[in-house]
Amino acid sequence: MPNASRGQRREPWQTAAAIAVLIGVAFSVLLISVAFGVAGKITDLLDSPLVKHSHLVDVSLVDQILTLLTIVVAAAMLCETAAATFTLGVTVMRGRREEVAVRRQSGVLRSRLLSEFLVAMLWPCLVGGIIGEVLGISVAVILRETSVLPITFNAVSLLAAFPVTIALAMAATLLPAWRSANASPAMLRKG
Repeated sequence: MPNASRGQRREPWQTAAAIAVLIGVAFSVLLISVAFGVAGKITDLLDSPLVKHSHLVDVSLVDQILTLLTIVVAAAMLCETAAATFTLGVTVMRGRREEVAVRRQSGVLRSRLLSEFLVAMLWPCLVGGIIGEVLGISVAVILRETSVLPITFNAVSLLAAFPVTIALAMAATLLPAWRSANASPAMLRKG
């Protein structure tokens, strides 16, 4: 099925998948680190007993807002990556209907087609994820050093985006690949 899984040239869709994952991971790392940094800075500023006892600022409400903001930002970036990869997967599988039909008629098992497509998608996702992780950290460090923006790296900001984005990208790829591999060869040729 995909040539790249056999060590040959990379397909344009693989580059697009790598870029989609790269952007998703880079922005997730950056935005999650910024959200944690801002939350930490505001929490530190509001940690004064005078502020807490004055009741001028609802510190627990501010903490809740910052926590929810961090979750929303991270979830939005991860969903965007999954949607972009899903759209790419559907487009690629529609473009390969003839190939899938021919290979199915020649006796290639559905499971083999599915595994070939997933492996071909895995490598661009891993490369994009690694580059995205490095890029997100680099931009965050530059922002932290050159601006007043507080940025905090922690296990969530550094370790969550990469595996979650890869898992979402692979899951988003699985559905269109499954549909194409399980369609009858005659139906694939008509589509």
